[in-house]
Amino acid sequence: NGTVLIAGGTLYIKSSGDGIDANGSVTISGGHTTIVGPTQGDTATLDFDRSCIITGGTFIGTGARGMAQTFTASEQGVIALQVGNQSAGTKITLKDAKGTTLIDYAPELNFAVVILSCPEMVSGQEYTVSVGSASGTFTAN
Repeated sequence: NGTVLIAGGTLYIKSSGDGIDANGSVTISGGHTTIVGPTQGDTATLDFDRSCIITGGTFIGTGARGMAQTFTASEQGVIALQVGNQSAGTKITLKDAKGTTLIDYAPELNFAVVILSCPEMVSGQEYTVSVGSASGTFTAN
């Protein structure tokens, strides 16, 4: 029944197991949260039993895809993608429809899943995500 609450600040997690593991709920309402890892398929960037909600702040998550979970609800846009097996240092860029860069990041661990959210993202709007040399347009949830 545990709950993880992140309300502000800067949180950087480099994980070999679950990045954030709540046997209940996760709520992020502010700050800047970055999770890199895990790289193993039996663990996840976000691991929760009930819900995972983002109402504010920036979230960048990368990791393995085997048990991947993403936000169950949000008050801002969220994009979660499976991106194939990517090497550490592969650049991830999120741009809005005007071409403004909202997120630009290169994780220090290998990854197959990317989860992005920031206050500038709006659910239902399209964004361009580039991972290395590949890019695509995706609608934020």
